[in-house]
Amino acid sequence: MSFIECAVRDSLPVWNSCLETPFIQGLARGDLPHAAFRRYMIQDSIYLKHYARAYGKAIYHARTLREIQVYYDMLNFVTDRESAVRLSYLRCYGLTDGDVERMTPEPAARRYIRFLSEVAERGDGGEILTALLPCMLSYSYIFRVVAKDEGAKASRYWDFIEDYADAQYALRCGQWSAFAEERCCPRDAREMARQLSAFRKASLLEWGFFRMAGPREADSKA
Repeated sequence: MSFIECAVRDSLPVWNSCLETPFIQGLARGDLPHAAFRRYMIQDSIYLKHYARAYGKAIYHARTLREIQVYYDMLNFVTDRESAVRLSYLRCYGLTDGDVERMTPEPAARRYIRFLSEVAERGDGGEILTALLPCMLSYSYIFRVVAKDEGAKASRYWDFIEDYADAQYALRCGQWSAFAEERCCPRDAREMARQLSAFRKASLLEWGFFRMAGPREADSKA
């Protein structure tokens, strides 16, 4: 079993727990309150800015031109596609990028941001990459599972679900995973443990993020 396959297998129970969160369930059924989805979009937009900064650190510590090119490709996906999608949703809620810049991350988002910042500051390229990958790989897994349910196609959030369930996105995740297999390549048990720990910690933080984004009592009044 490859290193990335091992990391994914270790975190798969966490990703399956993400599927059971009220946020993901509400997306799939289409009954997630707009206030909850709005909150998710705001918090995820705040998070993505810091996520992109971690890629900047990965580029800085890259050892080859090819590494820089792959990190740049991944960063472009975050800034050009994911951020653009979120901004389009935010505009629907009457918010701009400037509005989001002035907002504060909630505890779950703040914990995730702090984790990425700490890993990036240590400057270990393999650890940085294993901390970054679960965000992309888990979304591909989670939303492909959600999209298999025919009922999800009737959800008012189907366009968002479909975006991450897309076969092209899964293909790119596969390409990034193949790159990670080459780049991480733990030299010893200690390095492998550190990288696996980063991958699992990021997966757990994703779960915490989805839990934070779930509906609240006040959402029905919003």
